[in-house]
Amino acid sequence: MRCKYDIVLILSIFSCLYCKQSFFSSCIAQTLDFPARLKQGQQLVDRNQDRLVSENGGFFKLGFLSPGTSSASGATSNRYLGLFYTKLPSHPDAVWVANPKTPISDSSGVFTLDSDGKLKIMYSGGQISVSDTNQTDSGNVTATLLGTGNLVLQEIASNGAFGSVLWESFDHPTNTLLPGMKLGMNFKTGQKWTLFSWLSDQVPAPGAFSLGVDPGGADQLIIWRRGDVYWKSGVWVNDSFQGSPELTKRVDLFEFTFVSNKEEKYFSYSVKNSSTFSRWELNLQGQILHSVLNPNWTIWESTVTGPCEFNENYPDAMCIEEKISKCRNGSELFVPIRGYFNETKFLYADDDTSLAISDCHAACWRNCTCVGYQSLYTNNGTGCVYMIEGEKFEESDYFGFTYILTIGRNGSKGMHLLVLPS
Repeated sequence: MRCKYDIVLILSIFSCLYCKQSFFSSCIAQTLDFPARLKQGQQLVDRNQDRLVSENGGFFKLGFLSPGTSSASGATSNRYLGLFYTKLPSHPDAVWVANPKTPISDSSGVFTLDSDGKLKIMYSGGQISVSDTNQTDSGNVTATLLGTGNLVLQEIASNGAFGSVLWESFDHPTNTLLPGMKLGMNFKTGQKWTLFSWLSDQVPAPGAFSLGVDPGGADQLIIWRRGDVYWKSGVWVNDSFQGSPELTKRVDLFEFTFVSNKEEKYFSYSVKNSSTFSRWELNLQGQILHSVLNPNWTIWESTVTGPCEFNENYPDAMCIEEKISKCRNGSELFVPIRGYFNETKFLYADDDTSLAISDCHAACWRNCTCVGYQSLYTNNGTGCVYMIEGEKFEESDYFGFTYILTIGRNGSKGMHLLVLPS
């Protein structure tokens, strides 16, 4: 019997040795989780579902993903290298994306730390540099995913001690601010720390809104909309923003810092207890969503900050502040309703794939005859379709959402301006 088991073991080892290198992990397991550190020559292979697991409990993972899983339109088929939560409920698709402007159309992506000490993504269409392209060739380096969610590229001394930091993901935020990250700028190095809203739920490329520190004299946060000032937090006084005190009210959980001197100017926050999980997200509507995981780790408790006035009767309405005009007095809301258009002669489209849903909202708001809009490309949430007066809209749960003009604010129920066919 012993001989039989030895033969089986030898055959199993022999079979694994003949697996192709890129598929080795699938020979021993479906997914290979690397523990915190990626050494030179190691790879995260998308087809193998490889992941890099963070230090101190593994609450973050780095790997390839397809954003949009929780959206009405579903996930995109494009692939991105991103950082996401593990073990946590209802988490966002990613809190950081390495290649937001360069999607990969298939699962050929391979993330690696090469022999020159540079982080890159290789795929069937070429390669994408993740770390600094101007970085000089380094000797012995390693990439570590810290427990904070920061991916750090660092030199390693001959005795194994960690040396200088060559690059870190916290210096290149996307739409999320994690504890320990900065919002602001370093005047000496030219480094800027700015959040950008995603273009859509499926496209993590920079969208219509950005969040950063006022580059002028005032110590405050600013949200820009397509380069124009959209919102200000009010100045930093006595450890709080005068116009938005809700941002810093949880002093029981966090320490908030605003540094302003000749060398740098930034806002940051940190947790008082390592068991506290939190994030600031700049969402598609230009709002700061501050979320804290409750003590039972079951629900994200969120507060929303921004210029828009929330309407409790229409919690799903597009909440974006626009200027009053001759045909818009500010009582108008655009409410998402499932359905389809009956007459296309009253429709017109803009096929610009750099347009976010907030851009559709702005264009419809400025056009006095516009009574509704939706994304043109429903598979990725970009482009715009507008409906003008005279269009008929049929409600149906079998179709996607269209934002329909509705009147009603300040606690009063609204009225759809569209005449819906019976």
